[in-house]
Amino acid sequence: MSDQHGAGWANPMPAGFTALAIAVIIFYAVLTGKVGKEAMPIAGIWLIGGFFVQVIVGVIELRLGNSSGGNTFTWFSAYFMLVTGSLWIFQYFAGVYGWKFDPRITGWAWLTITLILWMEIPMFAKSMPLAPFAAIVPMCLALPFITGIYMGFLDHHTYAPIAGNLAGLCGVLAIYATAAMQTNMVFGRQVLPFPGPIIK
Repeated sequence: MSDQHGAGWANPMPAGFTALAIAVIIFYAVLTGKVGKEAMPIAGIWLIGGFFVQVIVGVIELRLGNSSGGNTFTWFSAYFMLVTGSLWIFQYFAGVYGWKFDPRITGWAWLTITLILWMEIPMFAKSMPLAPFAAIVPMCLALPFITGIYMGFLDHHTYAPIAGNLAGLCGVLAIYATAAMQTNMVFGRQVLPFPGPIIK
């Protein structure tokens, strides 16, 4: 049954932010040491699951004409979810079987992701309501630490908890954004506070 009170595609962003919330809460648990290395394959599978959600969301957002959300969810699904999930599974088995690899290449990829997201912050501030935008900000702040750890010039034990706590904050804000978007869409009015973009 449609809650959109009309024909056409429904807004898939709550599904995309649900996947994001799960992913960054997993990042929080991993980076702050709440779980051990033995959790990495399972965490990787959860991230791969998020890939399927976010790629669908990205395509629908593009179909609805949302360039900023559609493009971001599409590449997020590939790199943030599928690649990272697959890498965590690979790294776990590499540790078990003693495979040699250079993890610094992942840092270069995260550097690219970091630069793109930081340069797109004004776009998100104009195109996204306040709650989803607020969720993106701590994630953007976590990215330089993740990049530095992977590239090998930041100490994991010192900086991973910082990145993890920022990811956790992103997760909490993404949970609220998801609940507010979905609830307000179903009721057809603003039940939970959900201000518009900060840049008009």
